[in-house]
Amino acid sequence: MIQRLLIIFLVISMAGCVSSRKYLQRGQYDRAIEKSVKKLSRKPDKRDEQGVLKKAYNLAMEEDKQHIRELRMSGQPEVYEEIYLLYERMEQRQNIVRRLPSRVLNKINYKYVNFEKEKINAKKKAAEYLYAHAKKLLESKSRFDARKAYNEFVRLKNILPSYKNTDQLMREALAKGQSEVLFTMSNKSNTALPKGFESELYKISLADLNTQWINYDTRQVKGKNYDYYIDLELKGIMVSPEQVKQNEYTETKTVDDGWEYVLDKNGNVKKDSLGNDMKVKKTKEISCKIIETQMLKHTTITGRLEFIKAAQNQVMKTDPVAAEWHFEHAYIQTYGNIDALSKETKEKLGVKPVPFPPSPDMILNAVTVLKEVSKDAIYSHRGMFQ
Repeated sequence: MIQRLLIIFLVISMAGCVSSRKYLQRGQYDRAIEKSVKKLSRKPDKRDEQGVLKKAYNLAMEEDKQHIRELRMSGQPEVYEEIYLLYERMEQRQNIVRRLPSRVLNKINYKYVNFEKEKINAKKKAAEYLYAHAKKLLESKSRFDARKAYNEFVRLKNILPSYKNTDQLMREALAKGQSEVLFTMSNKSNTALPKGFESELYKISLADLNTQWINYDTRQVKGKNYDYYIDLELKGIMVSPEQVKQNEYTETKTVDDGWEYVLDKNGNVKKDSLGNDMKVKKTKEISCKIIETQMLKHTTITGRLEFIKAAQNQVMKTDPVAAEWHFEHAYIQTYGNIDALSKETKEKLGVKPVPFPPSPDMILNAVTVLKEVSKDAIYSHRGMFQ
């Protein structure tokens, strides 16, 4: 990581060390101008920088003017957006140099040229072309042409934000350009679905997968034509039998049990060095029998997602999906001294038996998992929706 940072720092440092003359030699005229203006702002009388600035500025301006002449000669209406942007660039370039002291401007023979008339003319023609071309694209039934039209309108707004009814047409292009995807479900599991299954499944939150050009619905909208379908085909729904397992074991612990005198071989109480009776702690072993009952039940839903192109009713891809929900509950019964129990076992003392959840509830719980699994699969294959 440190090495990468050092390399980046060195590259930036080397870029900062490139002289204006070197930029000029490379044909990077605007970089040369920027560099020279910065230096001449601090030291206006540097003749070498004045020379570089004069040459770079004249070459840059002439290059853009020549490009404009060539574009005009092409006679193509789409060139006016580029012509407008070239006039914008020349105007910005003039303003950058214009900030220098007058004595520098005199040395480089700087003359300000007002391009406003040319800019307005190019802007007008560019807007007319972009508007007409985008409208023509919008007349097509292709959603891809509608997207192109939208992008044309965006470029138009960058030039003339309030041109005619551009905003209205952009909304139309956005609507026409969207790919509509409908999520559906078909039950091929030979199992009756519990009440609420479909409504819960269709709560799958696909709206946050929407993009500018892709819209997902989980309920069919009347009158809307869909480009793609995602069908969740249920193949199997299995609920296991209720299982009850018991495990019996015993836990023991050695605990203090008061004290007793230390006796010598003659049965007399021993004395310590201070003449006090000697005593030692007594211990005993306690135990507790535990019967642990485990309640187990689980459900599994299997199926597959089919990604379908609506126009040809063509299955583009299938992806298997599965979801599980497990019910596990354990409680204990104790016989003996509970002080012998470990900390982990004591934590189970307050747990009571509960009834097994009904199978329909188990299936509905599995649906919550199925929604997330399906959503992840749809997200991973989102690139197939165009």
